[in-house]
Amino acid sequence: MRIKSIALLLAAMLLFFTAAGSEEFWPITATDDLGRPVNITSAPERIISLAPSNTEILFALGLEDNVVGVTKYCNYPPEVESLEKSGKIAVIGGYVDPDVEKILSLKPDLVLASDISINNTIPSLEKVGVLTYVVESKNLSGILTSIKKVGIITGKKAEADVLADEMESRIKAVSDRSEALQKKRVLYIVWHDPVKTVGTGSFEDEIIELAGGTNIFHDLSGYPQVDPEAIAVRNPEVIITCTGMGEGVDLPFQWAKTDRSLNLTDARNNDQIYQAEGDIITRAGPRIVDGLEMFFRFIHPEAS
Repeated sequence: MRIKSIALLLAAMLLFFTAAGSEEFWPITATDDLGRPVNITSAPERIISLAPSNTEILFALGLEDNVVGVTKYCNYPPEVESLEKSGKIAVIGGYVDPDVEKILSLKPDLVLASDISINNTIPSLEKVGVLTYVVESKNLSGILTSIKKVGIITGKKAEADVLADEMESRIKAVSDRSEALQKKRVLYIVWHDPVKTVGTGSFEDEIIELAGGTNIFHDLSGYPQVDPEAIAVRNPEVIITCTGMGEGVDLPFQWAKTDRSLNLTDARNNDQIYQAEGDIITRAGPRIVDGLEMFFRFIHPEAS
């Protein structure tokens, strides 16, 4: 059922393309993920990305030669760093606080933003005529749709179709395999002090379900804080921790492996505690399917 809904949404996304023609026929009017109509007169040649996920989409579509600016958190693919060092790509600041003056100095004809910029950066850019397009996916089907949208507005429709179809096929392969297996109770730990997990409405919650698990905090929403005692009561069979930042990269994993509050959980007793790279599982880009396949291996190692 979920895979059918993904296919239906991919078909429905064609409604966003309101002008006659395709990527070869300009101008077009495209509706971004906030429902804003964006008029694009020609294929963009100088693109700035205000989110790591957008950068990953652009590079996956073969647009690395068109990207002139990224945030300091855009660290994938590896070519980004080498292009920064060579001066072909500039760093325009952070994800939350990009440098508008720096962006303007790069003379972009398209800025791919996220909804975090809607109240500050985007108005500042649009005030001086810079074209902005918001990409903000909320689930896996939304990611596939966004990739196809970006493909159309950048003149890379064929490449985007191939990428989205490949991702959809891999998602279906995992879903088909997991449907034949008994679901396991899963806890995903975003951070350990205090303990933050995931609930409905998060990428991780959907991925846990597709990978053959049941999120023990599915009844909560977003990224809630929970007590260790509540974890013990719900008794996860599998615990997956997110990598931390900087020197704390392994802290959530070490907490899950050693904290006394989890001593009686099935996950601890059966040594089913794993660490997942946060960038892969939280970014709304092509690597989200890598995250799904990784979760399947963690949740069902017996079938991997």
